[in-house]
Amino acid sequence: MRLKHYFALLAIGIVLLAGAALFGTFQSHPTLFYVTEGFIVVLLFYLWYFYRKTIRPYDTLIGGIELVRELDLTTRLAPSGQHETDIIVRTFNDLLGRLRSEHLKLEEQYTFLNLLIEASPMGVIQCDLDGNITSMNTAAREMLSPSVKEAIHALPLGETTTVRLPGEPQLFRISHQSFPDRGFQHPFFLIESLTSEVRLAEKAAYERVIRMIAHEVNNSVAGIIGSLHGDEAERLTALSAFVTRFAEVVKIPQPQLQLCDLSEEVDTCRPFLENLCTQAHVQIDFHLTDEAIPVHLDTVLFQQVLINIVKNAVDSIGERLKVGNSTSGMKDGQVTVTTSIPSKLVITDNGHGIPSSVATHLFTPFFSTKPQGQGLGLLLIRDILTSHHCTFSLLTDPEDHLTRFTIQFPK
Repeated sequence: MRLKHYFALLAIGIVLLAGAALFGTFQSHPTLFYVTEGFIVVLLFYLWYFYRKTIRPYDTLIGGIELVRELDLTTRLAPSGQHETDIIVRTFNDLLGRLRSEHLKLEEQYTFLNLLIEASPMGVIQCDLDGNITSMNTAAREMLSPSVKEAIHALPLGETTTVRLPGEPQLFRISHQSFPDRGFQHPFFLIESLTSEVRLAEKAAYERVIRMIAHEVNNSVAGIIGSLHGDEAERLTALSAFVTRFAEVVKIPQPQLQLCDLSEEVDTCRPFLENLCTQAHVQIDFHLTDEAIPVHLDTVLFQQVLINIVKNAVDSIGERLKVGNSTSGMKDGQVTVTTSIPSKLVITDNGHGIPSSVATHLFTPFFSTKPQGQGLGLLLIRDILTSHHCTFSLLTDPEDHLTRFTIQFPK
């Protein structure tokens, strides 16, 4: 019950007592009756005055507090006419105005921060106090692979780590930080893609090394090869050719993109790919869509990519057949080339497979599992596909044990 209700009960009680006293003195004391009547009038006037000066201003302030509790920051209190109360009213209205201004400022900053986080190319993941994910931006949703999730759960607060996705050229840096909120430290994760920066740094480094080695070796070989005969000359010629192949990797031209049909371009390479597989006693099948798949690509560079992928698949099958390991679900020595909508190319083989320990090192410079491998094939494929803005992966499925090189062309 509010104070004004108590005041109303008090006023009614006083009026009733005054009325009873007035009724008792009406017959016996007429003079006292008029005096009592005048006292009652003065008492009522005083009660009305007391209400205006005390109870109503108090009730107005209580109403203002209710507005603040309901977060109604637009309404203002009207002056009551009471000097002391109006000081409080003016202070309250000024405070309410400042609160509204700060509230709008915080809302605008919060909206801007949300837009900034959502548009950021860096992944942002917020967690509750128990470490459960509460929100993430678009970039984080695209980066959140099983390998990244595993790294997030294992990363201590305040630490930073890098994660390379198995079978893909993707490299991420993950930071585990926290921010204070209402007295508690709320954890969050930042995920930054380092793929393009690392690729450019790697390319600049191996370009310098390869050019220097090729220059020195070829100059030395050219000076002495003419004075040698037989096996020595052949070995030096092979050495020169070996170094030249390294040098060719850094001479990949910028792609001259043109609109092509993906299935048609694959079909153009069919005779060469069939011959490559036939020589190794490997069966190759093509599952190409009848419907056109428009893509922008450099046909010459694309043929290099396709040939290198199929050659790696044939080599992998050869390794498996050497150790007599059989793969269920496909005949021994089989490669399948498939195109599908939208703009996807998949080369599948039933070769030796890629162990998980090896998958994270694929597409790095000069890495190879072949005894005589130079690590150039996947490096060439990576650089060409990256220049075409493709996404790609090379993984062995643990269920059917088939290895798939998947290429997704941009729309």
